[in-house]
Amino acid sequence: MNKHATAFATMAVLGLALTGCSFSFSAGATPSGVSSDQVSELAEDALEEQVGERPDIDCGDEEFPLEDGATRTCLLTDPASGTEYDAEVTLSDVEGTTFHVGVEVATQANP
Repeated sequence: MNKHATAFATMAVLGLALTGCSFSFSAGATPSGVSSDQVSELAEDALEEQVGERPDIDCGDEEFPLEDGATRTCLLTDPASGTEYDAEVTLSDVEGTTFHVGVEVATQANP
């Protein structure tokens, strides 16, 4: 197993809850929602900052409502191994178009 795959496998085994920073958008976010693509990218940024490797996260097509506690189960794919994990992505500390992105990766890979 290469270093990249090991980082995500270790992260999943430990069940790490990884969080991102607060972000504000002037384009793409409205007072009511933010695109899943933007949230996915922010979740990828947060995980890359924590483990040093960038996963691929897909949160689907539906817009995230800009409200505290908006949560969705997304699909995290380790690009090195293709292993997939569920990743719960949550928005918090929502103030207008500023919000915090939190990510919690499942402890086991998807079958």
